[in-house]
Amino acid sequence: MRLFQCMTFFPLRIFYRYVSNTRLQVFQNATQIVDPERIRNVGIIAHIDAGKTTTVERMLYHAGLIRSMGNVDEGNTTMDYMEQERERGITITSAAITIPWIKHRINLIDTPGHVDFTIEVERSLRVLDGAVAILDASAGVETQSLTVWRQANRYHVPRFIYINKMDKPTADLSMCLDSIRQKFAVEPLLLHIPIGHGKQFTGMIDLLNETKISSNDQIKFSSEFLTKERLKLIEKLADIDDKIAELLLFTDKPISNIQLKQSICRLMIRNQRFVPVLIGSSLKNIGVQTLLDAIIDYLPNARIIPGSLSNLGTLIYIFKTIHDRQKQPLSFARIYSGSVKRRISLINTRTNEKEQINKVFLPFADNMEDIDEIRAGSIAVLSGLKEASSGDILVSSKKLDLDTFLNDLKQQYIFLPDPGLEAPTPVFFCTIETYSESGQKQLDFALKNIKREDPSLRVRIDEQTGQTILLGMGELHIDIIRDRLKREYGLETYLGPLNVNYREMLRKFIKQTIVWNSTINEKHATISITLSIEPIILDDKKIISFSQIQITRSDEQNFEYLKQEHVEAINHGVRLALSTGLIKGAEVVNVQVKLHDIQLTGYISPALYSAAASDCVRACLRHADCVLLQPMMRVEVICVADRTQIVLDDLARRHSQIIDVQQGISGGLQESMSTIITRTPLAELIGYSSTLRTLTSGQADFTFAIDGYEPVRSH
Repeated sequence: MRLFQCMTFFPLRIFYRYVSNTRLQVFQNATQIVDPERIRNVGIIAHIDAGKTTTVERMLYHAGLIRSMGNVDEGNTTMDYMEQERERGITITSAAITIPWIKHRINLIDTPGHVDFTIEVERSLRVLDGAVAILDASAGVETQSLTVWRQANRYHVPRFIYINKMDKPTADLSMCLDSIRQKFAVEPLLLHIPIGHGKQFTGMIDLLNETKISSNDQIKFSSEFLTKERLKLIEKLADIDDKIAELLLFTDKPISNIQLKQSICRLMIRNQRFVPVLIGSSLKNIGVQTLLDAIIDYLPNARIIPGSLSNLGTLIYIFKTIHDRQKQPLSFARIYSGSVKRRISLINTRTNEKEQINKVFLPFADNMEDIDEIRAGSIAVLSGLKEASSGDILVSSKKLDLDTFLNDLKQQYIFLPDPGLEAPTPVFFCTIETYSESGQKQLDFALKNIKREDPSLRVRIDEQTGQTILLGMGELHIDIIRDRLKREYGLETYLGPLNVNYREMLRKFIKQTIVWNSTINEKHATISITLSIEPIILDDKKIISFSQIQITRSDEQNFEYLKQEHVEAINHGVRLALSTGLIKGAEVVNVQVKLHDIQLTGYISPALYSAAASDCVRACLRHADCVLLQPMMRVEVICVADRTQIVLDDLARRHSQIIDVQQGISGGLQESMSTIITRTPLAELIGYSSTLRTLTSGQADFTFAIDGYEPVRSH
């Protein structure tokens, strides 16, 4: 038996050492690629279940980084490394990896497709030079597909589309192309023609390279067909690219695939009304190598700030932070200028304090390869930064006025991300408690770390009960936080009922004066404060929280005696009053607060400034005709056509606004389906999944995304 064990495990040890050495060699080759023109910083964006993680797994296999391909259903993929991701079969956090391909280096970020983790897409897109949007061939553009596409539009990220799952029986290429036109408002440039349909899909014809990419060598196609389809693509390009138009009209030579690729590159940067479209089936490993080639051929190289810029030195942008038990805080950074080495000190432009980098790593999902130095154009993981968080910019240059310096730099290099990160507004909240009082300090510490990692998580303390309150993006988001507390910090916690995170808003201008009297140690003090509140009208259904008061100075009152600490105390009191409105105790938003007058007698401590300001704002709110705001969701329900009316009736009972009802055929099954698009109050969607399943006998699915706030109706 012992001999058998030796014979069994010795070869395995050799195999694993071989795999590790092979990956290390691949990484060493990647680190030698330092020319920004040979670096691509690319993100994978899509709706949930479009096949992002499966696609990336195949990419890693073809690049030689893994020896066997994992499967999402089996929970053994490289990029979904969190236990929660592997158990649930979804991507929760964005994961970065370095892929060498054809003498280039691809720094790839796989982002989540679930609406609860949109912040991961938001902060990743800020540092990317290009993106691949993946669509499910049977579903086309879905709700979250549209959300991430709009995010990419906001950051002007060049991208192309990869239509995945062409082997599904319900795959429908025409429907996908139509949905791209209608929902993305762009014209698709189809670069591939499919070979076979549904389960018979075996590959595609590459129109640019005039080649067949197929697992079935027996399939033939005529040169006339290829020439005809290629000419259609060239004519479409000629309509939008002058150089191709000149070649088509004034030269007799055939247009080469290199010239066509150059044309597509120009369109990716200058004209985002047209988007290249590739097709494939990542699960069947069809089209993945072509996809890697397209990243190199079509997406822009890494953008950097030239080293010739005087006195700039190193400039990096922190876009993500995680806490690793062994390496402590790890910061994901995009290097825009200079280089980053071990033991280097940089200045955090937010705090104006120095921070030291201990080690530099190349990312490989949850594994890191230690390196000595990394240069501009790359994405790296840094250890040792104690205070840096998402949105921070760190520089080596010792400028006296860092804000002015960064503003000037931003005007010259518009691709440089803005400092800070605006997290989406949480739509749910609940209380969280430990089962013992001794666990509260540990809970506070754990939530502080998780909040630093996840800016979309908010934590606050109820002023009346002292309970800790979690505010998150959805049921899944909060459930994941609770699970992480248990797995990573060993904390058993109890969650209170999940509540919709309403807001309150005033509808008219109000100005009030209150007088606050205080007697401490027989010393009398009086503060009289005059504040006004008025609504901020926004056209895009957004909400903004109170930031700071505006001081209205006049000849009679210039507030010359008002110190900064007093202003901060007043701001604190205003925030406290606005955090609990008078209708439902919800935060009051979209409000502007002005300080008009303040009169003092005796010594007034900062606490009294704060208390007086808080009382004055509450007095204003009592007369401000406030309304309750509720989060509205854009809902997309796909069901079999004969259940359409039943679903519509149920949505009407949930006070939905019906936006559109579309009829269509579902791919190869030739089954009539309906797509219902609505705006529905979030409160009406709690438990909707099980109701929809019952109404349609399991023949329906739905997705939703936040679509602003609006006043609650009288019901």
